[in-house]
Formats: sequence, C-alpha cells, structure tokens
Amino acid sequence: MKKHTLIPTALHSSGARMTTLASAHFMADMMGGLLPGFLPAALAYFHLDLGMGVFILTSMSIGCNMMQIPVAYLDRDTRSPRLISIGLLMAGLILLLGALPRATPVPVLCLMMLAVGAGVAIVHPAGLRGVQSIGRIAPTVSTPAFMTGGFLGSCIGPWLSATLVGNHGLKGLFFLIPFILLLLAALRISHVRLAPDRPGKTAAAQENGDPAAPWSFRSLLLTAFFMNTGTTTIQMLLPTQLNTLGFPLAFGGFSAMLFGIGSATGSICLGFLAKKYPVPRFIFSGLLLGVPLVFCYFLLLRNIAACALILLAGFTASSCYPLLVALSRSAPHGPGLGARMALIVGGTWGLAGVFFLGIGQFAARFGIGTAMHASWIFYLLALISAAVTLRRSAGEKNPA
Repeated sequence: MKKHTLIPTALHSSGARMTTLASAHFMADMMGGLLPGFLPAALAYFHLDLGMGVFILTSMSIGCNMMQIPVAYLDRDTRSPRLISIGLLMAGLILLLGALPRATPVPVLCLMMLAVGAGVAIVHPAGLRGVQSIGRIAPTVSTPAFMTGGFLGSCIGPWLSATLVGNHGLKGLFFLIPFILLLLAALRISHVRLAPDRPGKTAAAQENGDPAAPWSFRSLLLTAFFMNTGTTTIQMLLPTQLNTLGFPLAFGGFSAMLFGIGSATGSICLGFLAKKYPVPRFIFSGLLLGVPLVFCYFLLLRNIAACALILLAGFTASSCYPLLVALSRSAPHGPGLGARMALIVGGTWGLAGVFFLGIGQFAARFGIGTAMHASWIFYLLALISAAVTLRRSAGEKNPA
C-alpha cells in the first residue's frame, strides 16, 4: 500500500511539475527551430524557390513573436494547463509537413506556419504562469529552469530536423509525434496548474533590484531590434547556405545548433556576471568581439573548422540580448511593465522577422551568401546604436 501511494506523490511533486513545464518549453521552442534545419529539403519537396521559402519562414517567425502579445490575454483566470496543451498541438503541426501533397499552395503553407508559430507563442505565457504556481521551488530557480528548457530546444531543433529529414525525408519528422503525445499526458498526470493572471505588485516593486539602465527604453528597443535581426538572419538561413555549398543537411543544422548553444551559454554566464559588474561593459564587449567573429566566420565558411567561430559568435554577439531585456524594466521613457516586456521580447523579435522578409528576398535575387553578410552588419548597427544613445544619455544626465 505504501509503494502504491509513493508513485502518485512523486508524479504530482513540485519537481515533476517543474520538469514537465521545462519540457513543454523545450518542445515548443524545438518545434519553432525545426524548419530552418530542413528548409532546403522542404523547398525541393514543394517545388519552391528561396524567395517563397522566406515567406514561409517569416510567417512562423511572426506567429512565434507577434502573437505572444495577444495570446497573453487568453483564459487569464483558468488554472487548467489546457492552453499549454493547445499550444503544443498547434506547434506540432509542423511535423505533418511530410503528409501534405507536393502541390500545396504557398498561402496554405504560410497559414500552417503561422499556426505553428502561434502555438509556440501560447506555451510561453501559459508556461510561465505554470511556473508561478509552483510554490515549493524558489522563483530564482524555477524561472531560469523554464527558460533554459526553451534555450536547449531552440538550439537542438535545427540539428535534429536536419538529421531526421536528411535520413528519412520529410516523413522523418513523424518520429517526433510520440514525444508530443507523451508530454501532453505528462501535463495531465503531473497535475500542472496555472497561476491566475491578475495584476501583481507595482512596477516600482517589481523593478527593485534590476540593474540601472543607462539607455532610454526607446534606445533599448532600437538596439534589440538590430541585434535580433542579425540573429534571425543566421538562424533562418545558415543551414540553407551551408547546404548550397555542398555540406550535408545535418551539418547545417549542427552549425545552427552551435550558434544557439553559444548564445545560450553566453546569456547564462552574463546573467551571473552582471550582478557584480556594470551591464554596459558586457554589451559593448560582446558586440565588439561578436561583429568581427561573425564577419570572419562567413569569410571562412567553406572550412569545417569555422564551426568554432560560429560558436564564439553566438557566445558574444547574440548573448547580450537578455541583458537588454533586464535593463528595459527600469529604463526611463517607457510604458508599463507588461507593455515593456511585450515590446522588448515579442515586438523586437517580431519586427526582426518582418525585416528578415526583405533580407530573404534579397537573398533570392542576389544570392544567399551575399545576404548573410547582413547579419554582421546588423550587429554592427546594434553596437553603433548602443554607443550613440549611451553618449546622449550621459549628456542628458550631465549637461554642460
């Protein structure tokens, strides 16, 4: 009898619920990262050129980011994890691409990818509400654990999809369907519950302990937009560019994964260091090192050893973004806290996705290799934006 009661207790524990929520974030972000890894195979299957492929990529990117703002208001009082389940099912639609006929129209594919992106978006606010309902684990542990699950998912997605599709065609994605079904069962068995989404403490109380912001909120938005556009360009087009150079599909996904791992690792390291040292130092240092690293990577792209450079590029150029998010909470000249988070996260990534549409069309017309140089150019623009607006901020604080 005692053994019989231990199993449900373990399944309903705070640790089990935290693991389930982190796994849901991992799965959602992995679904969002699958398409860039097998884009060349998808273009060949549906008889599309790169320009049309960029429309499909952008549809998913807009869904992942822009949809986070409206979906945050869905079922705000529910305690059931049904929102997470719905999000995972919508995100999992990408696994059914291989079941579509080859003559599927582009608008249908775009709508499907928009639904996939919206599913990824739903899991984020709902999952964070689930984390807030876990009382026995400190928020300083539960929130980073949840975010790390997403980091890992987005890193692994391109490599995993490239490997599966490279070996089994688009139907290789079907191997991932059982994992979504198992996760849906885990959400039910572990009794995950969501915290009601009600107004909390005042913004001043929430901002207590945040690093001081030497930039205005508008300046942070501009810098984040440039940085995220560079990151989006690499994440979306790198596997396709490597494939056009003759590398296997799996190698392109592996390279994109290295960039994501570098970015995630750098973000975690900076999170600890930012407690002891001035935040602007890391932002400038990261971009100063990252711009030439990205530039050199694309110069040496044909060399397999360049993988080390893309790892370092992610560690430096892309990893500073979470610091911008942290600074935005206390930056002057901005809206309320909720609107700030929506704009600095969903807004900047969503706008970067829209701008990527132009970069993709440029790639279709003038070559993907030429278009990829936009990535280091946008990181350079982020550096210039941070430098110029920091000087203006200093001048406002210390007028001559």
